[in-house]
Amino acid sequence: MGEGQQLMEAGGSRHTSGRTVLYASLAGVATVGPLLGMMGFSFLATMTLLLVTSPLLFLFSPLIFGAACVVGFALLGFSMAGVMAIAGLSIVSWVFRSFTDRRAVGAGKLVEAGGAGKDWGGYLQHENLMNRG
Repeated sequence: MGEGQQLMEAGGSRHTSGRTVLYASLAGVATVGPLLGMMGFSFLATMTLLLVTSPLLFLFSPLIFGAACVVGFALLGFSMAGVMAIAGLSIVSWVFRSFTDRRAVGAGKLVEAGGAGKDWGGYLQHENLMNRG
């Protein structure tokens, strides 16, 4: 049994009248016609604007390039300022932690080294030599 006979037995006769084909064609033209018209109008408007703006783009390109450079350098400057701020805050935090950690241990040594902060440079040199060795 061929495929054609199986389809005939399963669904019965499938005859399409000329009137149905005509209505389907009219519906297709009614749907596709305006879409093709809008597509053509959109393409025509795009090409017209491109032709009008191309000379303007050529004339103002030095100005546009300069503005782009200014914006780029401004962004670079702001990002560098942010990096410097983060680095500064981390250094201040590191110095503060270093000072508070050594304050409790180093207070007694400071009095021994120079008498209540009079010989702070000598104390720092002494600590530096002790930490190296």
